[in-house]
Amino acid sequence: MTKRPTKLLSVWIAVSSVILIAGIILFILLGFNMTPETRNNKTVEVSYGVTVEITTGAEEKLQDTCEKAFDKNGLKVLHKNTVKEIDSNSGSVTGDKKLVYTFSSSATDAALEAARVAIDSAKGEFPDTADIFVSVHGGEGSLFGESIWRGAIALVVGAIVVLVYIGIRFGIGAALTGLTACVHDSFVTLAILAITRIPVYAFAPLLYAGVAAVVSLLLWLVQCIKMRENFKEPSYKSLSAEEAVAESWKTALFWVLGFGCAIAATVVVCGAVATAGVRMSLLPALVPVAVALYSSLLFAPALHVHVKAAFDKLKLKNKRYIGKAKEQTND
Repeated sequence: MTKRPTKLLSVWIAVSSVILIAGIILFILLGFNMTPETRNNKTVEVSYGVTVEITTGAEEKLQDTCEKAFDKNGLKVLHKNTVKEIDSNSGSVTGDKKLVYTFSSSATDAALEAARVAIDSAKGEFPDTADIFVSVHGGEGSLFGESIWRGAIALVVGAIVVLVYIGIRFGIGAALTGLTACVHDSFVTLAILAITRIPVYAFAPLLYAGVAAVVSLLLWLVQCIKMRENFKEPSYKSLSAEEAVAESWKTALFWVLGFGCAIAATVVVCGAVATAGVRMSLLPALVPVAVALYSSLLFAPALHVHVKAAFDKLKLKNKRYIGKAKEQTND
C-alpha cells in the first residue's frame, strides 16, 4: 500500500538536503549568476548594428579599440559582456548587439568620458551602416539595487506578520511548522537559483527568498484554515495526529493548488506584459512559488504530523494534571 505524503517526512528532508548541499557547493564555487548591474559600478556601453557582426574581424577590432581606449585612460575593466539588444516595449530581439564594460565606482567620470570620446572618434574606421553608439552610465544600478533590497525587507516584515497571525489564530504548533517551512523554502529557493544559474540582479536572491517565505506562509495559512475547520468535526476526534493531518490534507489539496497556481499565473501574466528589464526580475519569481507549493503540499504537512503529535501529548498531560489537581481539591 502506498504511504501517505504525510508519512514521508524523511523523504522530503532527504530531497531538500540534496538540493541545499548542491546549492551551497555551487554558491561557494560560482556564486549566483549576477548581471553586470552591481551596486555603484559604472559602465561604458558600445552598441553596434548587424553590419559589424557580419563584417570579418569587425567585432574583434571594435573590442580591441575599446580596450585600448580604456588602457590609455587608466581604466581597469571588471567585467565585459556582450548582449543582444532587446526592445523595451515588445521584448523582442532587435538584431543589434551591445558591449557592456563594467568598472568600479572609483573610476573617474573624466577618464570614462575620455575613453568614450576615443571610441567614438574611431567610428570612421567602420562602415557607415555600423550604427556604433557609445554611452557612459553610473549609479543607475545602485538605485535599482536599493529598491530590490527594500522590497526584500518588506516581504520579510510581511512574512513575520503572517506568522504572528498564524500563531495567534491557530496555535503555537501551527506557527512553528510555518516558521520551519518558510525558512526551509527561503534557503531551498536560494539553492535552486545557485544550481540552475538563472540570471538575477544584485540583491535579487534576497528578494526571491522573501517571496518564498511569504508565499509559503500564505499557502500554509490555507492548510491551517482547513485543519481548524476539520478538527472541529467529531469524526476527527478519534484519529491520530498523522491520520487527522492526512485527512485534512486531502480537503485542502484543491485550495492550496488553486491558490499557488493563481500566484504563478499572476507572475507569468505580469512578466509577459512587462518590459524586458522588469521581466528578468519577475519570471525567476516562479522558483520560490514552486518551492512554496512543494513545501506546503508535502514537507509542511509531514512535519506538522510530528508537531501536532507532540502538542497533543502535551495537552493530554496537562489535562490529566488538571484532572488530578481537581480530584485532590475535592478530597
